[in-house]
Amino acid sequence: MSGGLVNSPAVMALVAIPSQVIWSYFVGGVVLAIGLVTIGLRGDWQNARGLDKLILLGPLFYAAPLAAFGTEHFTLTEAIASIIPAWIPWHQFWAYFVGACFIAAALSMVTRIQARLSASLLALTFFLFVALMDTPAWIQNPRDRFALTLALRELSFSGGALALAASRNGQWRESGTHILATIARYFVAIPVLFFSFEQFLHGNYVPAIPLNRVTPEWIYGHAIWTYLAAVVYAVAGILLLIGKKTRAAVTWVGLTVLFVELIVYVPIGVVERASLVGFNYAADTLMFCGAVLLLAGAMPREKQKS
Repeated sequence: MSGGLVNSPAVMALVAIPSQVIWSYFVGGVVLAIGLVTIGLRGDWQNARGLDKLILLGPLFYAAPLAAFGTEHFTLTEAIASIIPAWIPWHQFWAYFVGACFIAAALSMVTRIQARLSASLLALTFFLFVALMDTPAWIQNPRDRFALTLALRELSFSGGALALAASRNGQWRESGTHILATIARYFVAIPVLFFSFEQFLHGNYVPAIPLNRVTPEWIYGHAIWTYLAAVVYAVAGILLLIGKKTRAAVTWVGLTVLFVELIVYVPIGVVERASLVGFNYAADTLMFCGAVLLLAGAMPREKQKS
């Protein structure tokens, strides 16, 4: 290999990225690629119309970050194990086990092999995260808005998986409604409304999921995107809560989150490509987008007026 190639900026930039970051990108990228191939081979993309094409990408947007997070359970095992409550035994085992389950579930979602089973188990897993870890952490310090944001983020992840499980149910295909889809709607609507409130109050923080990070000054538009998301979330969240025009409302939330992902989080990920922090922010937001779009796919279509 020539010295010029070895010392090229692209190769040097790749070498500078730690292996745990590369593995997360790689596994998430493989799952995303498998999902795109599956959609193409099945002809789903050609048959979808309008915003239904965006809804079609929901499982991919959810599964690719999920697989990447599962990979972190193997590359950052000690860190993952340390956040498991002390009263639960075998911390390292659970870190590996959950990581393997995340990767397997991600593959199941994009290939549609046992997708209903994997989605149901994912919904239960994230709900247990909320009940056993996130909510107790928030109760210890109720004034910590970021702890509540984390709990509601996990709740929305549970809601997205629950919505996918509902949409794979025969009763849903016949009637267009299902009790699981209704529960999933509330699991997404409540976080969306809370996120809207937080984004109106703290416009200088990152949009979509208002976590503990100020939007970098170099992001074009800066706080505009946070307030834009807040407005869309407020309208759509109310519609979701009262059960009106739910499919359209949640689809527009998904479109907004995807736009924010491209405008804010992809640039952050590129600038911080050598750190899992930048990657995790982008992956979290993409997974939230996926969860929202999974809910859209489980919501009934509006009946056309004759």
